[in-house]
Amino acid sequence: MNLLRWVMAACAGLMFSIGAAGAAAPAYPDKPIRMVMPYPPGGNTDILGRAVGVRLTESWGKAVVIDARGGGNGIIATEIVANAAPDGYTVFIGSTREMSVIPVMTPKLSYDVERDFAPVTQGTITPILLVVHPSLPAKTVKDVVDYAKANPGVLSYGTPGIGTSMHLSGEFLNLLAGLNTVHVAYKGGGPSTLAVMSGQEVKFGYLGMGPAIPHVKAGRLRPLAITIAKRSALLPEVPTMMESGYKDFDTSIWFAFFVPAKTPKPIIARLNAELNRILKSKQTNDFLLSTGVEVAPGTPEELTRTVRGDAARYGKIIKAANIQPE
Repeated sequence: MNLLRWVMAACAGLMFSIGAAGAAAPAYPDKPIRMVMPYPPGGNTDILGRAVGVRLTESWGKAVVIDARGGGNGIIATEIVANAAPDGYTVFIGSTREMSVIPVMTPKLSYDVERDFAPVTQGTITPILLVVHPSLPAKTVKDVVDYAKANPGVLSYGTPGIGTSMHLSGEFLNLLAGLNTVHVAYKGGGPSTLAVMSGQEVKFGYLGMGPAIPHVKAGRLRPLAITIAKRSALLPEVPTMMESGYKDFDTSIWFAFFVPAKTPKPIIARLNAELNRILKSKQTNDFLLSTGVEVAPGTPEELTRTVRGDAARYGKIIKAANIQPE
């Protein structure tokens, strides 16, 4: 009888311990969430983070703190998140550049995207516009290709910098069409847009949709194609590069949410569900569209395929064009 009482008491103690542990485990989230950005305030990453952060704070009742860590081509911020605790309280907004391009261009990094990050969801896509100065006699991509072939080494194109998706778009067209157009790198989207508009140093360029649209509508730039799989709602009359005859030409820039590897799957699932709900809401969608980006949420598995696919595609372009990091 004493043995039976001891077993019952032990079981009761065990059940109490389990119940106490369950009660002590806090529900996620129970404190502020830090959202790390790889660039200074004002760009597409910052706009996405703040738009989503406000809604996340409203729905979860916990502050979302924006932590902009610019510098090092985004490597500084990426390292911070790679080394953060995998508890769901550090979220990274990374783009094509940080997660697919830089690891290929700069192989000796302190982190590994596949090993150190867990994807949550894609957020937005920024289409890239192939535009020309109105003085260039080109109204289609074929016209640019024909002009470049007739004038080898004469035509230059402007982009926001070496290794950007805009630069890789230019090298991709060079590779596919057998061209020898010269890349001119500027310090950001603003200077490259102004350079193409002036038509002095460069006659065409690859520009972000947001900065380019006002000048397209004013007639200061002529759009020829968009580097995305389907036409954009922002400029539906502009054909895609695929429609222009270049299969698989999709070099749009995506922005997505990641957390440190080993973050518990239930937390990733909750983040995915809430971020997708916010992104799909009319208020958020309309706002982001007005800034020149398109909302494109999805699953962690879809984001994994995107990161890997872009790394493979851009890796081939980088190798063929012998692009070196700045």
